[in-house]
Amino acid sequence: MMKILILTSPHPLKASGIVAYDLLDCLSSIEGNDVRILVRKWDKYEDSRIVTIETTIEHYLYAIIRGIKRVSKTILKLVFENYKTKNEILKEILPGDYYLEYIMTETFYSTNKIIRRTGFKPDIVVVLFMTEFISFKNLHEIFKLTGAPIYLYLMDMAPFTGGCHYSSDCTGYIRECGNCRALYSNLHNDQTRHNYLYKKKYIEKTNIYPIAASEWQFVQLNKSSLFKDKRKFKAILPVNENQYFPSDKTNSRQELGLPIGKKIIFFGAVSIDEKRKGINELTNALNILFQNVEDPSMIHLVIAGNNGVNFVDKLSFSYTLLGYLDHNSLPKVFQAADVFVSPSIEDSGPMMVNQSIMCGTPVVAFEIGVALDLVCNNETGYIAKLKDCKDLAHGIKYILELEDLEYKKMSLKCRETGLSLCRLKKKAENLMKIFNNQL
Repeated sequence: MMKILILTSPHPLKASGIVAYDLLDCLSSIEGNDVRILVRKWDKYEDSRIVTIETTIEHYLYAIIRGIKRVSKTILKLVFENYKTKNEILKEILPGDYYLEYIMTETFYSTNKIIRRTGFKPDIVVVLFMTEFISFKNLHEIFKLTGAPIYLYLMDMAPFTGGCHYSSDCTGYIRECGNCRALYSNLHNDQTRHNYLYKKKYIEKTNIYPIAASEWQFVQLNKSSLFKDKRKFKAILPVNENQYFPSDKTNSRQELGLPIGKKIIFFGAVSIDEKRKGINELTNALNILFQNVEDPSMIHLVIAGNNGVNFVDKLSFSYTLLGYLDHNSLPKVFQAADVFVSPSIEDSGPMMVNQSIMCGTPVVAFEIGVALDLVCNNETGYIAKLKDCKDLAHGIKYILELEDLEYKKMSLKCRETGLSLCRLKKKAENLMKIFNNQL
């Protein structure tokens, strides 16, 4: 049928990178398709369909070089107390609302190497995460060399902005960026405009099409001036229904060492101290919940992600910190939980909403991202007003206090919704229609 290449930067079996592996299985479910992932993040992958841009020798060589650079940087800091890199300075001064990638005009790997490492000539190229891996120049050159149309599956806003992964209330991307508030810039031709014009140069002469992963993101995409003349698509991200499925909560809790007889609230993110992930709003909501439930000791929090220890002293409920979860352990936590809470206040996903729904676990979320596509009040969870902590607390309490039969009905509806909208074969058929220009 088709040779399909997936390009992505992070590890495809960890955290947000899991999207790539689910997409690999999704597109491979169509008989005859030859699908491969080319990934920046090196590892000894057991799946032969995953290829790394760096060879094993290159990986260890670059690791040594990076180690030397880190040591040199440490020595410089010791000698010059105030020595800081440009990126460190930017992190200190940038507002926490924009998540800016400062330079987006770099090419990290040659296009010839990308094609050589792939091992075949693709008919279709699907791009996920580009950071420190793929440039828009690469994408144009891949198109020129192979003739394969490029489909940008949007993981965030970065492909259609001058640098922001999330733009908060800034609408610069609707124009051509510049005068960037994230840089405190009064210059029309600042770096964000250079980034924008660089992308525009290659987008205009490439058969490149963006795919939004949620309706919320699709609305943003349609405002984008970069893709105003390009055909746009929407396709909710797939979830492997054979890995994410409902299971007995008691068994799952015993396996994870979690309390059996309590109501469990699950939440987390790759880095849960990011402002946009809404941890401050969630903390406030949980404190409101604590004051409004009959017996707080019967509620237990399960927290996944990095840096969780930074805020747990603000929590009144008992809790378990699970840290970083991989592709194998994450489904068990959804299966063990009574409710998954997604407190993001700006997010194209998160993918954990899709995964929770597929596991039959109701979701409580703010009116943002993919929750608007998958969560329906009183059916698959609860949608709270954006940034309204009291409403978020109300939604959590509502789910936790459902009668057993009502909860079972909601859980079944979640699984039904997941199978209807996120099942691998269903999404594969939808994407193949997009690739064949049938939508």
